[in-house]
Amino acid sequence: MAELYANAVCLAPMVRMGTLPLRLLSLRYGADLVYGEEIVDKRIIAATRVSNGIKLLDTVDYVSNSSGSVVFRTCDEEKRKVVFQIGTADPILALQAAERVASNVASIDINMGCPKHFSVHGGMGAGLLRKPELACDIIKTLRRNLNIPVSCKIRLLHDTQATLDIAKSLEQAGADAIGVHARQVHERPVDSAHWEALAPVVSSLSVPVLANGDIFVRDDIDKVRETSGASSVMIARGALNNPSIFREQGLLPSTEVFTVLRSYSRADELLNVVVVDYLKICAETENLYQNTKYTLSRMLPTKCDPRGVQTATVADLYATKDDPEVFALWDLQRFYKDTQERFSARANACNLSVVPDQLAQLAIGASEA
Repeated sequence: MAELYANAVCLAPMVRMGTLPLRLLSLRYGADLVYGEEIVDKRIIAATRVSNGIKLLDTVDYVSNSSGSVVFRTCDEEKRKVVFQIGTADPILALQAAERVASNVASIDINMGCPKHFSVHGGMGAGLLRKPELACDIIKTLRRNLNIPVSCKIRLLHDTQATLDIAKSLEQAGADAIGVHARQVHERPVDSAHWEALAPVVSSLSVPVLANGDIFVRDDIDKVRETSGASSVMIARGALNNPSIFREQGLLPSTEVFTVLRSYSRADELLNVVVVDYLKICAETENLYQNTKYTLSRMLPTKCDPRGVQTATVADLYATKDDPEVFALWDLQRFYKDTQERFSARANACNLSVVPDQLAQLAIGASEA
């Protein structure tokens, strides 16, 4: 099962941003695997599986029984490429969560690297690095009961031997691959990733190691592979900055990364190609407006402008109040309207008088196995 992760260039898990549109865009640009955002075990356990089928979106949604919101949305296009990441501190809950989605994803990953207070305080994320026996028990439980690959994502520990010890233990527990963020728990994105510290881990394991941290341009993929020996990489901020980093030919339509261009107006022009592709997928998958807006705000180059300058595009994005206003910023009003009309026509053909984002609330209780 480890073959899934071998020689792979992957979209890393990113909270709030690793939703279906960014995953599909990354796959279409050439990503081998795409990780969804971390979802806490109890959230997915308490969700109802709803298949939209041919009626509306052609997606499978896991819908919160309490709020009616979509906890996780996926589709056939990514089924063999999407990794579902679980936030958990309990083997039984982890298994229950994994079993809920196993038929719709390629693999299950356990988050053992998130340093945020919410995760660590609840014993999840990097909190599991302090409890290696529990971390291994979670992996063992999943491996015994699932017929799809199981992996985990960790961070570097305080010294090389400590990192090796837990990585080897997780491999022995049954992990088919291990992602390693090349920073320690206390380090933040402003601190440089330690690619060289991954080399002992890679050489000590027989399963694929996915190197993560500070991969911003296509050349960085080769550099981290050479430095660490890892055959696979996972890209977070570099992919968010410009998802076309997954193209073998390089970024669209330039080989330069927009965040380091001297001309920020030119950077906006370059990124517009990617933003348009992203927005079209958002429309076609009925992505939540707030999520679209948030992801775009992180994608725009001026967020990385050291001068703190905001362009009209960023200011206008912050001022939008709904999807039509966002799409209008990139002259996609017609595309958005046509997509909505297509949804309505399909709904009418099925005797439904609802738009796609209302389907989830109506469909709770009509779960499909």
